[in-house]
Amino acid sequence: MSATPSSTSSSTPSPLKSLARRVLRGLNRPAVAVLLESENLLVHTPGPGTVWPRGSRQAVAWYVVGPAGDVVDIELVTMNGSQARTEAVLATGVQTHHTGATVTVPDLDPGRYLVLVTSTSGVLDAYSQPVTLTA
Repeated sequence: MSATPSSTSSSTPSPLKSLARRVLRGLNRPAVAVLLESENLLVHTPGPGTVWPRGSRQAVAWYVVGPAGDVVDIELVTMNGSQARTEAVLATGVQTHHTGATVTVPDLDPGRYLVLVTSTSGVLDAYSQPVTLTA
């Protein structure tokens, strides 16, 4: 499955961008609850400033609102504008209700990546904060 965030005109924000703005505002003000709509997925680990050494075992965790019967795949991606490119698949077939998984960081070039948690049906997907891979 190709991981491509939806593109919309600048005058109409996409539901994903709207959700991301609300979530980021809430994360910046932890005492405030974040309003999520039904069937939303939010990656909370890795968080801001996370550094992953190659070969290490790391936690990926998410919140899910709505039906949790789906399974998700976890990928490490890079972004080129609004296009996501999968650099490595970290896990497949994880039940969403588990709300997390431990993954092994692959031997990729050091740099900034995003973790993408995406349902195999394409109904739910979410990106993490940037993660820095180190040697």
